[in-house]
Amino acid sequence: MNRRGFTLIELAFVLTIITFLAAATIPGYHLVWLRVQTSEARSMLTAVAHAESTWRRDHGAFLECLPGAAEDVPKVARPAPDRACWKALGLSSSERSRYRYQVKLTRAGFEAIAEGDLDGDGVTSTFRVQSNDLVITSENELE
Repeated sequence: MNRRGFTLIELAFVLTIITFLAAATIPGYHLVWLRVQTSEARSMLTAVAHAESTWRRDHGAFLECLPGAAEDVPKVARPAPDRACWKALGLSSSERSRYRYQVKLTRAGFEAIAEGDLDGDGVTSTFRVQSNDLVITSENELE
């Protein structure tokens, strides 16, 4: 008697292994997805820092760009009401941006800030870059 195929026990065993593997990878996938989303803030702040440096070279001073409304932070951020400022710097914020951006003037130069709540839990992640060192720092990066 030569049977071809799998028994029900063999199939159940394979499905159990696949279930365990899937359960082990889903939490890791969530962290990877959050890291991908934070890359938006890092790349935009780098672009802001370069645009501010160019603006200062051409106009002799840094340019301050105001943020959007505070209620935009937990949701999907909208472009700042000061669109002329971002346009002057040659930057635009997407309608689907996950962060609210602003540039504050300081005694030493400027500080660019990105704030957002990626998962809607009320905890805001904040990224900052300052003109004196151009190093991006973060608070609650992955919330």
